[in-house]
Parts: sequence; structure tokens; C-alpha cells
Amino acid sequence: MRVYVSVDMEGIGGISHSAPTERADQGYAAAVALMVGEANAAIEGACSAGASEIVVNDSHGLMFNLVPADLDPRAVVIQGQKPWSMVQGAGGESGGEQFDVALFVGYHARAGHPSGVIAHTYSGAPTLTTLAGRPVGESGINAAVMGEWGVPVGLVSGDDALADEIADWLPWAERVVVKQSVSRRAAASVHPSVARDLIRDAAARAVKRAKAGELRPLVLDPPVTIEVEYRNGGEADHAAVVPGAERFGDRGVRFSAPDARTAYRGFLAGIRLAALVDSPVR
Repeated sequence: MRVYVSVDMEGIGGISHSAPTERADQGYAAAVALMVGEANAAIEGACSAGASEIVVNDSHGLMFNLVPADLDPRAVVIQGQKPWSMVQGAGGESGGEQFDVALFVGYHARAGHPSGVIAHTYSGAPTLTTLAGRPVGESGINAAVMGEWGVPVGLVSGDDALADEIADWLPWAERVVVKQSVSRRAAASVHPSVARDLIRDAAARAVKRAKAGELRPLVLDPPVTIEVEYRNGGEADHAAVVPGAERFGDRGVRFSAPDARTAYRGFLAGIRLAALVDSPVR
């Protein structure tokens, strides 16, 4: 039973503001410790349910946050700036063999969400992202790519705003709420030990349900279209340089493709190109 774990930071219990998610902040080390704790809980739960192999993808920021020595030794960790970002090593062109289930830990609500804690989609540039015409965040986009590789998402943890998103996109997945959203930069979190218990138990259920065939990959009808509205026209102009991209509206870029993984490549390239534009005036 092969299990893939993608771990972000903004959705971790106890993290309510974006400042400690940045490497230069004095609270960063404490945030990493919380991140490691929830990652280990997912690993423990998966192993208790019979996982034979676990790969953890460090999926936050520059993607070398987790302290390898502090991780459960039963897992292999992928770190660094990766071509396939949050889905690196999950299968197909991103590398790795077939996984039976994916677990998303520490995820967060989509860009433009009215109350999700530190809500965004891949960077601070998008103000709204849609997939197949529906508002979507990182969880739905990543799940669609993994769906092309036959991997179902069995667990997503984060705040209550994210849980609502998951109910719409991945109704079969375990939804773990480790904090209640108060506003974009405020939350009411359970104690870290409680968050880890919730994730550990849900991870075990997800693996058992994957074994029983109760989960399914997210597969979208072609063409697969991802649309992004950026903060300004300059970012949209840069993102639209990607072959096949189309500008729309004042700040929008549309990318359509025959399948989700190709749409994702266009989306990810656009996000990276938009980052080359100076940040907007604050």
C-alpha cells in the first residue's frame, strides 16, 4: 500500500498568520515544528492501517521546511524547488510509481476566499482561480493532476473553510478541521496534540478506505480549463506568455488543455512567470 503525503504549512493547526510561515520570521522554527508534528501524525496513521511505503512532499514555500531528522523514519521526504511543485513524485511525468492514496496535510482555502486562513492559490498573485469553471484551490488543482495518474485523495486537513471546499470537490475524502477561521489572518485552533490525533485517525481511515476501494480519483472531462485572475495586468501579461494561454478580462489568463496534467503545467508556468513582475503598490 503506497501512500503519498503532500504537506503545506498555512493550514497547520496553531498557525493563524502568514508571518511565521516565512523563513526570516522569529516564529518560523515553531511553525516548522507544528508542521512536522502533523506530517508525522499522517505517517503514523497510514502505517497503522498497513501502508508499506510512504513518500512525503514538502510543499510549502521554497519547499525545504521539514527537518528530515525529526520526521518519522518510515517515510521518504522530497524537498527543494521541484519542477512539479506540490505534486512532485506522485506519478506520471513527475516521477514515482503508482500510489494507492494521497493525503493532503496543512492545506488551506483558495485565493479570494472571504474568510479562509491565509487563503491563496500557489502564490500571492492570483485573486481567484477556477477549474472547469468552478472556484478552486490548491487541493482541487493538485487532486485533478493526481487523478490523471490514478491517485485518489483520501484526506485533506486545514481550516473549516477548506473543509467546505473539499466537500464540493472531493466528497469522498476525509476532512480534518484543525482550526476555525476567524478571518484571513486569525483562527481558533485546537491544541497541537488534538490536531495530531485527528489527523492520525483520519489517515488510518483513508488508507483503509483506499484498500476497500471506497475512494476515487478526481477525473475531469476534457478540455480541462484553469483560469487565473491576477492582481494586476502586468502579472497577467507575463503569465499569458505561456504557449496556449489566453488573456481575458482585465487581469485574467485562461489555459485549456486535453488533460489536467497539461493544464497544470500551463497554470504553474504562468504563476512562475507572474512572480517576475514587481509586487503591486501596497
